[in-house]
Amino acid sequence: MPYAENEGVRIHYETEGTTGAPPVIMHHGFLADLESWRARGYVDRLRDRYRILLMDARGHGLSDKPREPQAYDTRTRVLDVVAVLQAEGVARAHYVGYSMGGMMGFSTLIYAPQRFASLSVGGASPMRDPGRLANATADFDAYYQGALKRNAAVKAAYEAGKHDIAALKACRNEGARWGGAEQAVRLAQIPMLLYVGTNDAPYEGAKQAQALNPGFRLLPLEGKDHAGAAEAVDQVAPAILETIALAEQSS
Repeated sequence: MPYAENEGVRIHYETEGTTGAPPVIMHHGFLADLESWRARGYVDRLRDRYRILLMDARGHGLSDKPREPQAYDTRTRVLDVVAVLQAEGVARAHYVGYSMGGMMGFSTLIYAPQRFASLSVGGASPMRDPGRLANATADFDAYYQGALKRNAAVKAAYEAGKHDIAALKACRNEGARWGGAEQAVRLAQIPMLLYVGTNDAPYEGAKQAQALNPGFRLLPLEGKDHAGAAEAVDQVAPAILETIALAEQSS
């Protein structure tokens, strides 16, 4: 079972796909784990063309689960992604992420832009949201129980015994401090895809983000909420493949 290490914290990851093909690293959302990409069908759509690195974020899956909020600062979590690349000898990869994984994707443009050839993320926005800090004081238990009911990937991780509530709270509380990545998106010179349900909270910010960079493409998923957009593989996978292909053509 492979692990990468970042300052003593072990990050679990698994490999799929085609040996020798361009690498793609995939980062799941909050409360889920790397199995969510398999369960939703994304791995099957990419495996014949790409070498896939599936990672469990710290605090999730089979990765280590520190319980201090400072262990989840954004730069450290971006370096977790880089640690997986380094463990596999990958200099540059395509990035795919959802929700929390989308936030980390935008953050790679700040802390490690040279390591990524394209960015395909969903369920997030790079815009600064002054209301995000309120999430740190919101009732975690109510949110958690709702996520278990609404999101199949969250329920699957819970049923597999992969949830440590104290670690997840710490992750949530530090994540609420995230200040966006508007300037990094403005300066980025890689193809970028953002897919968001029109009934999801980040949608308004995602629409604003279109103006930041001509290489930024928004895919609105009509009538989808946060969980529904994550499951929309038939609409999203072709857009991800197109985004990666654009980057490969220009390299």
